[in-house]
Amino acid sequence: MSISLRTNIVHHGIMKDEALVQFKLLLPAALKKRLETHATLNRRSLSQEIVVALEDKYPATEPDATSDPAARLLFWLAKRIRRRNPKPGSPRDKQAALYERIAGDIAERMKDIGEKP
Repeated sequence: MSISLRTNIVHHGIMKDEALVQFKLLLPAALKKRLETHATLNRRSLSQEIVVALEDKYPATEPDATSDPAARLLFWLAKRIRRRNPKPGSPRDKQAALYERIAGDIAERMKDIGEKP
């Protein structure tokens, strides 16, 4: 199996609910080398390592104004899980993502029935 095929499979396993977008990225050579070193140490592809670094730097926003107790609890649980920096695609990472999706769904449904988020 080729490296690109294995990487594609891993990416689709980690980000199957999100559309993957390919684009050209120019990096300084020294930064690329550091990223490759960290990727090897973390047993990830270079692309996965870049995604993890960007997700850490730019986390998804969560609605702080959510008044629904169930949604707030699920966001809180997800935040606690993410504080331990689970590896992308790990069961803990998938659990946090599930909590965030359910909490977002609850908040949206509450809007639909006339409750404020």
